[in-house]
Amino acid sequence: MPTEATTLDLDLARQVLAAQPFARLVGTELTEFGDGAATLVIDIQPEHGQQFGFVHGGVLAYAADNALTFAAGTVLGPNVLTGGFTITYLRPAQGERLRVHATVLGATRRQAVTHCDVYAETDGEEPVLCAVAQGTTRRVEKDLAPSAEEDADGFDDADLDDDDFDDQDDYDTDQLAVVTIDGPVLPPTVSH
Repeated sequence: MPTEATTLDLDLARQVLAAQPFARLVGTELTEFGDGAATLVIDIQPEHGQQFGFVHGGVLAYAADNALTFAAGTVLGPNVLTGGFTITYLRPAQGERLRVHATVLGATRRQAVTHCDVYAETDGEEPVLCAVAQGTTRRVEKDLAPSAEEDADGFDDADLDDDDFDDQDDYDTDQLAVVTIDGPVLPPTVSH
């Protein structure tokens, strides 16, 4: 895996994507990468669906998250992690493939804010904008390459501490409100 000093190009970025087991499972392809932008393409498969036959929102969120982070990697380098993102679903996704294009809106040396559009495409038809997302990606100073000492999930959580995440916000938990409920807690209801 690349180190912080490594500059990512399309070929190396594709290697990073190929190293993600979930990306391989979903069938993600990186088609564009560089100059503050990245595009991912996923051929829609029946396994990507939800109960109504549309692409599951989790697949759309995964694609947005990954595209946002890859776009940020073009300006921050390879050791980046998602700090957070929001996604808004505009309409159901269906068709032959998803095309997710992300661009960096602004960046510092340590973080980038990115935007992406998620389109469902079918050959011969206009692409349909299904979702939009925006997120923050942070450069991590620690080398994220796997090592022999890691636990079974491939990541040694014990080796990470707050110093590994630049500009991490510190919150005093005494300032957070605690909500308690008196009486029985009822399960959520579904209206029809």
